[in-house]
Amino acid sequence: MTQSSLGPALESGVSLLRGLTRRRSAVEEARGAAADWARSYPALAAQLVSNPRPGSPVVDYDLLIDDPAGGTIMLGVQPDDGTSWLVDHSTHWAAGNLLTVDGMQISMPEAMLMLRSLTRAGLSPQEELVRFCVLRNAAAGEEVGLDDVQAAADGFRRRHGLTGREAMLKWLERMGMSAEAFHDHMTTNAKDDRFRTRKRAELAPEYLARHRDRFARVWAAWVVSEEPVEVAELDGSLGDRWELRLNRARAWSGELPEPLRAVPAGGCAGPVPFEGRFLTGSVHKREEAVADADTLAAAGAAAFEEWLAGAAERARVTWHWL
Repeated sequence: MTQSSLGPALESGVSLLRGLTRRRSAVEEARGAAADWARSYPALAAQLVSNPRPGSPVVDYDLLIDDPAGGTIMLGVQPDDGTSWLVDHSTHWAAGNLLTVDGMQISMPEAMLMLRSLTRAGLSPQEELVRFCVLRNAAAGEEVGLDDVQAAADGFRRRHGLTGREAMLKWLERMGMSAEAFHDHMTTNAKDDRFRTRKRAELAPEYLARHRDRFARVWAAWVVSEEPVEVAELDGSLGDRWELRLNRARAWSGELPEPLRAVPAGGCAGPVPFEGRFLTGSVHKREEAVADADTLAAAGAAAFEEWLAGAAERARVTWHWL
């Protein structure tokens, strides 16, 4: 579709928006109508964005479509109800939302809360937020009970040192969050945890079969130093060497420094250049991977990260503030 042929689609999109019931109870029905409309214009990759007004049963809608000339076109229809434009749009979804991922909108406050939980090394905050949204979308349909929500809240409080009632109340006050809002947040976290656990178990066996070399158990010792260290010095005779990092670990093969991952039991590596320094190491023992509980748990965690990265790559992402 060219830009010059957008007219009929834009007119049809406006008609769609005018026909939607603007009540919270009708949001799913509106999304279904929008999905049917989008199938008539596949080149536009249309998304319906819903924005419930705070403290009101009214929902506003906008239709986002791809512009053939580049960028995104937003269609919005507001009724002529006598409310000034500035007031009517002060709570518009685009005023407070940071991004939309596959139709899921994330507000600025939600994004700030998410950032406290993001820990993946090597990813930018933007990449982490997209992955967080992908997970939240996938987990939205999970069924959780009060015990699941309580477990999520207990875990959250332990991780943040909120072990007492007073500390918890101070944190809520500092975050500007009500107890009800915290409960809703923990319900969502419980759904995330339930989906993550289920998906890891589902993906683990096949991932382990593809990557058995990564999950061999290895007992190894290595040193990273400014100056080369000989293998013989790993027995403890490092003398006056202090500018180094000595490690002794029992780990999965894939967790070892790259020069040691394929070294057989009784073998050595180095000194070799490594991360701007030198690495010297030896492998004392190696056990081939077996599909026990610990190995499947580790394989499931790695498989889930691979799945999440792929889903994030395929997601439709719209940044509203970047």
